[in-house]
Order: sequence, then structure tokens, then C-alpha cells
Amino acid sequence: MSDHPRIGARRGRTVEVDLAHWPGVDHDALPEDRRAQYLRRRKAVEMYLSGASEAELKEATGIPRSNVYRIIVDRCLSQHPDGTLIGWRGALPFFRVASYRRKTAPKVRAEGRGGAVGALRWLFESAGGADIESRFRKQIVGKVPKLAAAKRPKRELFAWFIKELRAAGLEARGEWPFNVEKLGYVSICKFIDKVMDENPLRQRQLLGGHEAERKARAGDGADRPPLRVFQRVECDAHKLDSRMVVAIPSPHGGYETRAIRRLWVIVIIEVESRAVLGYHLSLHPECNAEDVLRAVKRALTRWAPRELLWSGNAYVDGAGLPSAHHERYLGACWDEFSVDGAMANICDRVERQLREVVGSAILKPQDPTSYTSRRSKDDRPFIESFFGQLAKGGFHRLSTTTGSKPADKCGADPDRAASDTQFQLEYAEELLDTLIANYNARPHSGLGWRSPLAQLDFLTGREPERIRQADAGDVQRMVGIRKLCTLKGGISTGRRPFFQFANARYSAEWLVLRTDLLGKLLWLQLEDEDDARLASVSNERGELLGVVRAAPPWNRSPHTLYMRQAIRALDKRRALHLTSQCDAVDELIRYAEGSRGKKLPPHPAYLEARRVLQKHAQELAGQPMLARAETPPTASAAAVSESPKQSVETDKPRRPLPPMEMAKTW
Repeated sequence: MSDHPRIGARRGRTVEVDLAHWPGVDHDALPEDRRAQYLRRRKAVEMYLSGASEAELKEATGIPRSNVYRIIVDRCLSQHPDGTLIGWRGALPFFRVASYRRKTAPKVRAEGRGGAVGALRWLFESAGGADIESRFRKQIVGKVPKLAAAKRPKRELFAWFIKELRAAGLEARGEWPFNVEKLGYVSICKFIDKVMDENPLRQRQLLGGHEAERKARAGDGADRPPLRVFQRVECDAHKLDSRMVVAIPSPHGGYETRAIRRLWVIVIIEVESRAVLGYHLSLHPECNAEDVLRAVKRALTRWAPRELLWSGNAYVDGAGLPSAHHERYLGACWDEFSVDGAMANICDRVERQLREVVGSAILKPQDPTSYTSRRSKDDRPFIESFFGQLAKGGFHRLSTTTGSKPADKCGADPDRAASDTQFQLEYAEELLDTLIANYNARPHSGLGWRSPLAQLDFLTGREPERIRQADAGDVQRMVGIRKLCTLKGGISTGRRPFFQFANARYSAEWLVLRTDLLGKLLWLQLEDEDDARLASVSNERGELLGVVRAAPPWNRSPHTLYMRQAIRALDKRRALHLTSQCDAVDELIRYAEGSRGKKLPPHPAYLEARRVLQKHAQELAGQPMLARAETPPTASAAAVSESPKQSVETDKPRRPLPPMEMAKTW
């Protein structure tokens, strides 16, 4: 007799059953015969609980009252392994409510096959088996050594379990699993899978890795809050999947190609329109705060198409960045700056410029109250998706690609392909610019097949008051370093007044007449981050006092503070020698082009020098130097093209412009 109380009885003790809270099933998914059987059982349960008699149940469903009672008590009112009530699932035909349990010891046949059903559970329920089960579960989902792989193969866990059973004496007694053919491998692997399924979070860590664990913290985007245009931008850095070379003048004449490191590109994308506002190609081994600020500055300044060497129609119709698309987007500011939490993105220097110039707050994972604290790539889905398009639609189609993973190379040698094809840094810069400009002008599937620029026009047309424009003067100075320095020297020391700023001395003629400033703290600001020769001076009351110039050897060629820092480091190592009569940038170039063996890639400061000198030469010539290389120069322009990095104050001869197919930045 069952120990359960009577359910739905007309007289005596009763138990209340609320069918409204029973988990339901999709009976239409069942085969026709099982569906009909389930519907009969369901009707029988409902009739039983409403007080139907034995004859009424038998006539309507053909199921005896005692069977209906067992369906309700032993199946429907039982607890599911997930902690919920089984409910209507208990009325499903062939639905297993409880796992199989042996009542007698396993008796394996002589050939080692059959007769061991449920042997693993029997082992765990035997004397001492609970301790083995507990330790085996810890082995499956517990911590692994730091040097071990996170994902442990089943064979390793199986070997550990067999070793423990052997130590417990099961092999000596000839008990399961040592009396079966495969040592119970299939049953043990099923138990491993069951333990993993019972611990989904740990399962995700062990099988999917750290990336799967981070990705599970984010949703599917359905609950993403609606944003307004220019409310949020996403910024991230991506390493270009391509090998490149630069052309170095050879001491024997001509040029030699030298491989360089893969470079970083920092991109800023507007979330609602998917439009790329600006980007910066970093020549440094790792991105720093200056690279992030350069990308922000390019997003706030006007974009102009390049003079391309490899194609005359690479830009599609309407291609460009928003700053060149319409005047209202020139200097357009945003409210939120979403980043991945790298120190280059969230340091005080970047945060201050974004707050004061752009009026933007930084969304960073370091903020525990921000949704980005979960550190998932899905927190910045649009910039990650753009990088995928940038790779597949551009650099992955080149023979010089390294691919996202080693298998993508398909046996190719990207280093040799870059050397054979002479795929130079300048070509990569042009390709990157055209890919980003064309992306803004092409239809986007996530925007109803509008282009990002068209979507931006549509959104800003509805909310024209949303656009805030940054001050052009503040944007121009936002990358430059600013520091409080003491004016030293003067009558008491017999030295010309000077500032010690950024590893160089700065002075000017007007400082000799301002003896009232000696010993005082004054602000020095680099107005142009690509030309550290000049700095503006102001006092703590905000009054502009004048401009100072760097002392030799930093007064001739334009350079950045990164170049100056690298040159100082090389000078300390005695790799080059600086004097007051030389040009520090020239010394860097001689060192990089004359290094022995030429096995190592060129110093990143050398690549920076090429970029800065190219920019300076173009400003002097009035047009891109690469375009001037295609046409014979005039008498006045020839002097400029022959000395692209020569400053206005020196008459030192420079190298002639190399052939067009080589070193394009010279």
C-alpha cells in the first residue's frame, strides 16, 4: 500500500493540488500515438482531482483509478532534478522520473560484457564509495594547477579514477570496473558529463575558457537601452593582420627593404549611426595615451582624402569621414566614451582632455557601478564588428596577411610575400584610409541598408540640437604635453634663462628681459604634438607670455616627444652620440639605417621620424610629397623635395628623393 495520502478523495483527509502551477508540456511535438496517450492521461488526472468515480474514469479514459493515483503521486508531484515540480511532464509516456538503481550487486558475464547496468551508482552507494564520489567530483570541477591546461581531457580524469579504485582494492577483489572489457570507460565518461551539466558555470570555464566565461556575462542585446545620436562612441585598438616593409637607403646605393612590426589602428565609431568618426595608425609597439588622443583629435578635425599611388578610383562615391561630409559634424562631440579598460584609454591625461575638450565621460570596466565591469567584448559590439569587416574586407585578402590565427595563413609566408611585393607602410596607410572612408559610404545591413553617413544625416536631422562642437583651439592643443616648469638661470648663475622640459632645454630672447620671472613656476605647452621644437609659455593666472625654442641638438628637425625619448635612451646606451652641433633626428636616422646585420626591425622612433618629416615636407611644399614624386619638380620645389626634413633655419644638405616605388616618405 502507498504511504501517500488520498488525493481528491470525496471523504477523509485530502491534499490540495493546484494544476495552474504545474509546468506544462508541448504535446503537439509528440508523435501521434504518444500524443493521444498523453491526452488520455491528462484528462484522467483532471477527472480524478475533480472527484470522478472508478467507472467514470474507466469509461472516459480507459485508465484505472489506481494508475491515475500513481501518475499523480509518484510522477507529477515529484521533484525534477532542476528543483522544480515535474507537473504535467509526469503524464508524458516513457518520461523517466528517477534514474535506475540496482538492488543487487552487479554480476558480470564471463566474457566481460553485460550484467553491469547501474554498477557505477552501486559503487558510489557502497561502503567507502561516497568518499570516492566526492573526491572524483572535486577532481572534475575543482581547481587545476596554474601550469596545467584549463580544459582537462576525459582520459586524464578516467585514469585518475581508475587509479583511486585500484588503490581502494577493487582490482584485487575482481570487482567492477576491473571485471569488464573497457574498465567502465563509457559509464565513467557519462558521469563526468553529468557532473559538468550540474555545474554550468564551471563547465563554461573549463570547456569554453576565459573568453566563453566573459561572453556569458552579457546578454543578447535585446535589453540594450536606446541611445541618441552622438550619445555614445566606442573606441578600441586593433592590430593589423598584415606584414609590411620600409625602404632603407643602402650604403652601397639604392634601397633595401626592412620588415617592421605589425601596427595598431585606433578607431572611434559612433554607436547609433555606426559611422567611423576618426582613426589613428600607431607606429609604436604598444598603444599609449598619445595614440588615443590622436584618434580623438582626428575625429574632431576635418578629414581629407589622400593622393593615392596604387589606384585612381579607390574611394567610392560619397566616401569619407563625417567631418568632411558636412560642416555640422566638424568638431562634433559625444557624451560617453566606451573603452575596454586599458590604461592608455583611462589614464588621467586622456580623461582630462575628454572631460574638458569633448565634454565626455569614460565608460570603463574599472567602475564597479558600470555595466562594463563584466569586461565582455559584447559591451562594445559595434567596434568589434567593424574590426572583423576591416580584416575580412581588406587586409585578409592580401598575400601579406598573417590572419587572425596561424591556420589562416594556409601555409603562406607573409614575411616573404611582403618583401617580394615590397608592400610598404605607405601603401598600408592608403589602404586603411580608403577602407574606412568607403565603409562610411556603403549600405549597412544593421541600418536598414542605409550607409552610416546617411543614417547619421537621418538621425541628426531629427535632433539637430544634439550636436555640440568642440573649440578648434582646444582640439589643436589636446595632444600636446603641458607641464609646470621653473625658469632657471639668470644673473645669479650667469646663465641664460631656460626651462628644463621633456628632456630638453627651452629658451628665448624675450626671457632675458623678464628677470621678474626667474625662479617662478610657469606653464609650458606643446602647441603641435608633431613639432616639439616650440612651446608656449603662460603663467598660473592664464596669461600667455610668449614662445620658447628647444636648444641644440633638438632645434633643427621637427620631432615628437616619443622620438626624443627614444633618442635619449639610445644615447645613454652609447648607440649614438649627441652633441650641440648635430641634429638629433639625423643621428637617429643614421643609426636606424646603418645598424649592423639589419636583422631586427627598424626602431619605432625611426618610423615616427619618417611620418613627422613627411608631414613637415608636405606643409613646406603645399602638396603631398608622394604626388610630387610623380612629376618633375620646379626649381624652387626641387629644393624642398631634396630636403624634406630640412628646417627653415639650416642649410645642411639632405638626401635626394628616392624612386617612386621605394621609401615614399622621403
